[in-house]
Amino acid sequence: MNPSVVLDIVPIPQDDGPDPVCSIAYSPEFVHAYDRFRAVLKADERSERAFHLTTTCLELNPANYTVWHFRRQCLIALSSANTSGRAPKIDVERIESDLDFADKLGGTNPKNYQLWYHRRALLEIRFGGEAGDALLEVAKKELDYIDRILEDDSKNYHAWSHRQWIMRTLNNPELWTSEVDYAYSKTIEDPRNNSAWNQRWFALHEGRSDVLTLETAREESRYALSGAKIDPFNECPWRYLIGVLMEQWRSAHKSGDAEDIARIIELVRENIDNVKEMYHMWEENPPSEDHPISACVSLLSALVDLLVLFKDEKELLAEAKEIVKDLTVEDPVRRKYWRMKEGEISKLLA
Repeated sequence: MNPSVVLDIVPIPQDDGPDPVCSIAYSPEFVHAYDRFRAVLKADERSERAFHLTTTCLELNPANYTVWHFRRQCLIALSSANTSGRAPKIDVERIESDLDFADKLGGTNPKNYQLWYHRRALLEIRFGGEAGDALLEVAKKELDYIDRILEDDSKNYHAWSHRQWIMRTLNNPELWTSEVDYAYSKTIEDPRNNSAWNQRWFALHEGRSDVLTLETAREESRYALSGAKIDPFNECPWRYLIGVLMEQWRSAHKSGDAEDIARIIELVRENIDNVKEMYHMWEENPPSEDHPISACVSLLSALVDLLVLFKDEKELLAEAKEIVKDLTVEDPVRRKYWRMKEGEISKLLA
């Protein structure tokens, strides 16, 4: 901002103590801006010039959460002053302008937590002032923005978290359906993108607020296996498969309904057969010249998880135990875990 605008503010220098061990050599512009920011913060001056001063400060340091917080206070105060005593309401133009400001600062700081929180705080106000189709349009615009960020970094945790917050906040059936398709597109782009697999799980479950139906679980099992066929050494589809089947298993046994239990047992057995069939297929035609299928930890680990569900079937448990012995060799990082697993299976067999 123009330095003359804040010349009447008595600056408050940064206090590094009487004998600082390692002083930071700030630029003159930085010192000028932040000395005056400390002054307006102390005076709690929520004015237009204070708002513009936060712009300068954030351009110099986008990670200063105190400046972001004070900026929002200025926004609310300035909007309140324009409502002639009515309840404070930030106008749409100011919100959109500040979202653009955050976007520009985020270009080189895509994982800056303060930037994402600022967007959320502004959108909370924006969502509160809209309804129906208008609200949906605001949400879709923000989802498009997030998609643009994920195009550069498909595993940006803050972007995925912000996306989930929007989905939960609106809880719109149309958005839940489209989000499943969106997650699918991301797993196609990169089958090893665990964030995209997680987003598919999130969209399917949050949109239903309950466990999946048996039919949906069957479809998701097929989806997971189709992903595993692309790359059996990719852990994502195997963990997704186990998540789907374990959820069904626990839900059926918790309800105690004999028919439900019988149906999920059938589904799990079906998937065990599918995994074994894939394994034998890859034994004859290895998917990788560098790694034999017998060393595919992700596949073998998933198979063990399915086999040990049948605690009363000695044949399946014995099969699981043999696989675990192989895993103690093929998966040295988790060798202690597999030895513990072997001990648990031995107790069941005894």
